Amino acid sequence: MADNIHGASTQATASAAPKLEVTRGENIGEIFKVSFETSIGRELDNNVVLLDARASRYHAKIFLDNGQWQVIDLNSANGTQVNGVTVSGPVTLKTGDRVTLGETELLFRFPGTAEAGPAFAPTAATPAATPVPIAPPAGAITKKRPRLAWIAGGVILFVCFAAVFVLYIASSRFAGEESVAAGGDAPASDSGAAQDSSPQTDVPEASSFAPEDLTLVYEDDFSDSFGGWDDAFDQYTRKVYGNNRYQIEVQASNLVAWGLANRDVADFELEVEAKLEDGDQKNSYGVLFRFQDRENFYRFDISGDGYYLFSKFIDGEWSTLIDWTQSQFINTGGAPNILKVSAFGPNIALWANGQQLATLSDDALAHGNFGFFAGTFAEPYAWVSYDNLKLWSPASTELTLIPTATRSGAAIVVVDAAVSPTPLPPTSTPTPEPVSEESESPVATPAVEAALAATEEPTTTPVPLPEYASRDQTLARGEAPAAGRIVFPLFDAERDTYDIYIANISDGSDLQLVQAGASQPALSKDGVDFAYRSWLPDRRGLFARKLTADDKSQSWRFDPFFESAGPQFSPIDKSLIYFSRTSGREPAVYRIVDGEGQVMRREGAPIQGKSPKWSPDGRQFVYSSCLGGTCGIILSSVDGANPTLLTNHPSDTNPEIAPDGSSVVFMSERAGNWEIYRVDLDGSDLEALTSDSASDGLPTWSPDGSKIAFVSNRDGEWAIWDMNPDGSNKRRHFALDGSPDGVVAIDPPNSFGWVEENIDWIP
Repeated sequence: MADNIHGASTQATASAAPKLEVTRGENIGEIFKVSFETSIGRELDNNVVLLDARASRYHAKIFLDNGQWQVIDLNSANGTQVNGVTVSGPVTLKTGDRVTLGETELLFRFPGTAEAGPAFAPTAATPAATPVPIAPPAGAITKKRPRLAWIAGGVILFVCFAAVFVLYIASSRFAGEESVAAGGDAPASDSGAAQDSSPQTDVPEASSFAPEDLTLVYEDDFSDSFGGWDDAFDQYTRKVYGNNRYQIEVQASNLVAWGLANRDVADFELEVEAKLEDGDQKNSYGVLFRFQDRENFYRFDISGDGYYLFSKFIDGEWSTLIDWTQSQFINTGGAPNILKVSAFGPNIALWANGQQLATLSDDALAHGNFGFFAGTFAEPYAWVSYDNLKLWSPASTELTLIPTATRSGAAIVVVDAAVSPTPLPPTSTPTPEPVSEESESPVATPAVEAALAATEEPTTTPVPLPEYASRDQTLARGEAPAAGRIVFPLFDAERDTYDIYIANISDGSDLQLVQAGASQPALSKDGVDFAYRSWLPDRRGLFARKLTADDKSQSWRFDPFFESAGPQFSPIDKSLIYFSRTSGREPAVYRIVDGEGQVMRREGAPIQGKSPKWSPDGRQFVYSSCLGGTCGIILSSVDGANPTLLTNHPSDTNPEIAPDGSSVVFMSERAGNWEIYRVDLDGSDLEALTSDSASDGLPTWSPDGSKIAFVSNRDGEWAIWDMNPDGSNKRRHFALDGSPDGVVAIDPPNSFGWVEENIDWIP
């Protein structure tokens, strides 16, 4: 019965990604794939880089708008032409159009299509050219075939077709009689099935648990851009109609974006054609179903290199139901795949290109929305298109429309409370220990030197992600969860003070309050000892104790001054280094010697600076200061000899040397925004590891040196992130219930916000 319901096989269509082929100019022969926004010019950061001296640095742009590809000139010096006509506004492109920039000509076409003649459609801003009749070449002789020859040829062709048809009917009938005689079902007729030479897959048999009364209740070929799927975008993602497909694009690592049908269904079979148009082959795409909200759904992934994954996201936590598994039935190399999901009660089956991949039973979710997604892992780009969506359900099942309110550049928002599940309560944070309300008058100190004043600027808050995108991404194939624990400060705006917490870095679980009324936490390399700056009115200064000490009041106060800050343990002998403004001028670096704090000196003078941290061998330290009139990150031996200026910007601060001693990471506003940088220990190869409108800072190395953790307020909330040492594969691990940035009310003159804070990562 299911075969009759499903009808003809799904047809796989050509790629939705057009291409530009250079047919004239210095780049002749090169072929470029066109993305949703493709910039063209001489500058190296263009998508299409031209060697043409007459092309401008940023010459033109091709983009997808309302389902149509358009080109626009970017105020270039020599203009842009389409089929010989200079454009003065956006011009719609069709396959076969020729775009000219300077001395370069590019052919715009779709893969698999024959080169068409120019089809330039001028907009209102572009005058239409007068058509010119095309005359035959000089000396060419044209002949007309005799009318009788045409008639005779037609008769012969008709006779041939008739003979073939008779043979086909006879053979089909014979095959059908053989099948019935052998005990099989007679084939169902389908005279309306279209024959096509494009790649195709047979619709698979229905799952063994699927009922026989399935009815096609929903389908969409995405030819109508008002079919109900969102056209929306933000700074990282985009989803649009285009070329009779629905397209989703992601431009950041470890990020997923989705589009939904906005229809609720319980039991169903769903089929869709999906294609990875561009991006790393390890990135994934596929089907979401029984989607109740962004924290509760099933997800069927496939990758461009032939693997599949099945998982569920329940109450904001991932569970892997089928781990990444390779399958010969998944097309690779950019070829389209026909994906199918059967879900009836707790029974679920997954298919690819007519072949069943897996079956399982899971009753976590009984109904919900459905749609598809594109996701990235380490490589920050994926472009996926979807087509020919079909959904069957039992005849007695209703497909319930979910009312939505859509806004440009934002998400689908469910407004029907009857369909949406009950909102989940926010993650709770342990209540800090009570703090005494007694106050103590702070000791006023002069402002820090002007060169370091830039580090006192407040941080900015970026725009949150839209509802159709999430940083809660599954792990990539072969990727293990981040290991170890991370200690961090959080500012309590109600109490106007800090508290210190520790949690598992992978997901923020096992969150514990370590010290109330304190900040600037530091852990020894083995994670046993703990140092911090106390803001408690009756216990001011720098303290150290065992991290797991039962009696937290039995801490050792190794410096009693309000102006002292930033303690750090030596990885060799656990000796302490810190900085202090007790002199009333610039901060100076101190070290605990024989239980007492002593200022570190160079040639008899105090070493001025802040945020010091030890080298892995305990023989050197890095800190933020000025040397010879230039400010930045300085490397010095413990005895103060041989100081080396590694960087040259006054906002460079919070340095930390890699466990292998090869490089230093630090935070800086040198580009106008707080970002994280890396520099070799000899001061060479300075590079930015982050580049975002958010504030990224407080970098710290993982114990093995394979990752760098940091805090960031990307997406409008502070969170713990990590990345590879080269800045790639950025991943958000968990959101913080607050901010690391604040001014302590009890002592504003000595409270400098997050730039003097610290986080530490231990095994």
